Amino acid sequence: SAVPTSAQVPSTRFVGNINVPLEVRIMATVVLTEPLLIGAADSDQLTQPKFNKVTMPNKLKETLEVDSLQKLAIRFGLKEKTTGKPVKVHQAFVRLLHHNTNQEVIFVTDVDVNNNYKLDLDIGAKSHELGHLSGLYKVELIVGDNYVANSFRWLIADVKLNFGTEQSAKLQTQSIFKTKPEIKHLFREPERRPPIFVSNLFTGLVLLPLVILFILWFQLGINLSNFTFSLSTIGFHLGLGGISHYSAYFGFN
Repeated sequence: SAVPTSAQVPSTRFVGNINVPLEVRIMATVVLTEPLLIGAADSDQLTQPKFNKVTMPNKLKETLEVDSLQKLAIRFGLKEKTTGKPVKVHQAFVRLLHHNTNQEVIFVTDVDVNNNYKLDLDIGAKSHELGHLSGLYKVELIVGDNYVANSFRWLIADVKLNFGTEQSAKLQTQSIFKTKPEIKHLFREPERRPPIFVSNLFTGLVLLPLVILFILWFQLGINLSNFTFSLSTIGFHLGLGGISHYSAYFGFN
């Protein structure tokens, strides 16, 4: 951060530009604090796994073997190259890529209390995300941030995963482009309509008040002497007639 000081000639055009802390972020170059640690251990054990050290940009020479009862553990830290201070980035992922099928799964790393990154990947618990697909996987570390000048993707090691299931062998030969089975939808059957006699009877009961109205008009007589042919009167009766027309139309159809 920076704190501006008063200029030799004060300016009234700026307000609040004296003794106001301003946060300034610049591009930084990050490096690993120490060699990256990668290893395997039993999932139900609390003891630390036996780690192998890998120095960037090298790759672990031997191939790790991890089964469904174990976990893959990765530990690393990041620091700013010039100051040596620990750095937290927005993106720190571990990517597993199958050698044969190119199927990839990306896992997000966690940050511990010391601002170091870790990943404890329980292979058995994450088998559904990996498609129960045994075989050789490439393990890559992906680091990126808006303020990191040297975002990188680093191939750490090769890991052989073994899920020990028959489904794994089937999925290795299964093609994602194979025709999928047809999805058949069962729509709800329409509700039964009442008999025509009941429908006509209900329609007649609805129209009965209107029939009685016309009968009484003819018996008592209709006085049209006070009817005015103004725009409002004609519009009112046309609207009333339209409502009656649509009511009768929907009733009969």
